[in-house]
Amino acid sequence: MRIRFTFSLLISLLALSTLLAQPINDKCLDAIELNDLDNWCSPVGEFTTQDATLSPEPIPSCFPIEDFKDVWFRFTAQATDLNVTVIGDVINAPGGTLTFPEVAIYSGDCGALTEIQCFSDAFGNNVAGTLVSGLLPGSNYYLRVAARDEDEGTFQLCVNNYNLIPDPESDCPDGVVLCDKSSFNVSQLEGAGQLTNEVDGTCIGQEFSSVWYKWTCDDPGSLTFTLTPDNPTDDLDFAVFEMNNGIDDCSDLTLLRCMASGENVGAPFPDWEPCTGETGLALGDPDVEEIAGCQNGDNNFVDALDMVSGKTYLLVVNNFSNTGFGFSIEFGGTGTFLGPSPDFTFDPPTGTECDNDVITFTNNSIIPPGFTASYEWSFGEGASPQTATGPGPHDVVYNSFGDKGVLLQIVTEEGCIVNDVQELFIEECCDPDTELMINLEDLINPICFGDPTGFFEVAASGGTPTYLFSVDNNVYQSSGVFNQQSAGLYTVYLQDIKGCRDSLEVELVDPVPLLVDAGEDQTVQLGFDADLLATVTPIGSLVQYFWMPANSLDCIDCPDPTAFPPGTTTYYIEVEDDLGCRAIDSVTIFVDPIRPIYIPNAFSPNNDGVNDFFSIFGNPAAVQINEFRIFSRWGELLYEATNIPLNDPKLGWDGTFRGKPMNSGVFAYYAEILFLDGVEGIYKGDITLVR
Repeated sequence: MRIRFTFSLLISLLALSTLLAQPINDKCLDAIELNDLDNWCSPVGEFTTQDATLSPEPIPSCFPIEDFKDVWFRFTAQATDLNVTVIGDVINAPGGTLTFPEVAIYSGDCGALTEIQCFSDAFGNNVAGTLVSGLLPGSNYYLRVAARDEDEGTFQLCVNNYNLIPDPESDCPDGVVLCDKSSFNVSQLEGAGQLTNEVDGTCIGQEFSSVWYKWTCDDPGSLTFTLTPDNPTDDLDFAVFEMNNGIDDCSDLTLLRCMASGENVGAPFPDWEPCTGETGLALGDPDVEEIAGCQNGDNNFVDALDMVSGKTYLLVVNNFSNTGFGFSIEFGGTGTFLGPSPDFTFDPPTGTECDNDVITFTNNSIIPPGFTASYEWSFGEGASPQTATGPGPHDVVYNSFGDKGVLLQIVTEEGCIVNDVQELFIEECCDPDTELMINLEDLINPICFGDPTGFFEVAASGGTPTYLFSVDNNVYQSSGVFNQQSAGLYTVYLQDIKGCRDSLEVELVDPVPLLVDAGEDQTVQLGFDADLLATVTPIGSLVQYFWMPANSLDCIDCPDPTAFPPGTTTYYIEVEDDLGCRAIDSVTIFVDPIRPIYIPNAFSPNNDGVNDFFSIFGNPAAVQINEFRIFSRWGELLYEATNIPLNDPKLGWDGTFRGKPMNSGVFAYYAEILFLDGVEGIYKGDITLVR
């Protein structure tokens, strides 16, 4: 019973601060907007699930329990593919304190989310990473971050929104052809492919989990790149070759760069820490090769390449750690890759009104000689047609207003994919005669004072569906239901697909607060009790009482316990009513450590029933006599007792030694006395024995 109570109250004490300390992105509508999606990572420990609450949205498919603490992020897609990594308490390279992280990705909005990807760290790597394809540029998406086993803590978030490239291949002949230097992510590295001897004779030595990329130089110049593992402690190795017989022939390769620095098997982590994490080609690096291990001066990078126009190059990336986690690659330098240059224009560039105006998309892409390309268009939400093939031009009408993302994707027969994404704004085409209106359908005020448990629902009529609703005129959702709301006055905004608008004020009102007063602080002497009294308002409220700490109270479920504090103690009282509302207060009992001890200076052990024993006396502050010794004038030990009570005139020294009465005289005593607050007092002096 006491253990259950203590746990419950501790949870309640934490809950008192939760309302004040919840993360700002604790629910979907308060999602933090991510604007930098180009290979971006937050600072270490930037975000937290500490004190977060469970959101009302459906449980993600890969989350193993229905009770977890989640936080939210949102972004507008700029490209078709997204890589997300949540880094928690990774050994030797922590991104925060979170363990067993999990992440879900949604399309849609907070009122109508559709799960499109989910990942949960089931193995305690403390990193969760996933990749999703097929995003529609210009559309909104949401990230939901939590952890298994109700864990909470800080984490680092990394995202990269990039355009599709072919799936990675683990053999050179099937290697992915790159046509530009756009950054991208590889979701996972698994296996060495069918050809397992392709890196023989290089510093890598053996393929574990590998992927191959190849390209032809167009404009000559430098080439740099940075490989960043999704798992910060992964050891990535790589080699760069020149393909002497062209992009389709892997038989004649010249090794240009090799980087195998990293884990030094058998050595402690500090010996190889500088050679894990990011790796790649860097301008001015003194090395063209770093061999296995982590030699003195190795830094996990080798010198940049000077690419020559028309020559073909080959990159193999090998995950020596063999964890299955992927990586991102970001290219730099002045040289370029040979391939199509996608480009298009649209007319008119501004002022296009939905439903009424036609916008024409014209292809201006450049296709180098020798390439055969196909064209795939995606014109964004509300477009008719929404997709098209071929170079165009294409005429499109939008049935909705707002920002639109348009994607032109070029795929060559050689296997490379390049993309161009542009944004345009479609003006409103509201017809005022449609009489768009917003109405309040339902409202439930918060159950407890200050709690975000309010609810209201609004509905739309007239106008042109689809309808969107918002309480901040910024983040809109397709549902008119707003959960987990605190008391306050809300302006609820409505807009339809054509840009017509209406608004409505909704007020949620807090109930009368449940309060408890533990009373004024008190001061008592050590060893004495104090009467406590909890007063609840509103008067007459039916509540349950929970006091702690329990070990010095005579009851823990009553309003007026008696406290026996062993020292200055703060007592906490929590009350809970039949609605589950809670209130907490505390009172401190200050203990004055007065320790009055009475030790007689004489006794007469003559068996007359009066003063026959040499005993020690004290008030309730004293617990017992730990040690009690009597010595003769020459220092001989005559009497010794341990752990005996005080205040008993029939306990103590009876004036004998070895069963024989001692003559009258003066003797020395030594006593150690234990008090309630754990203090041990030492007392010394003389006692006169009178016969």
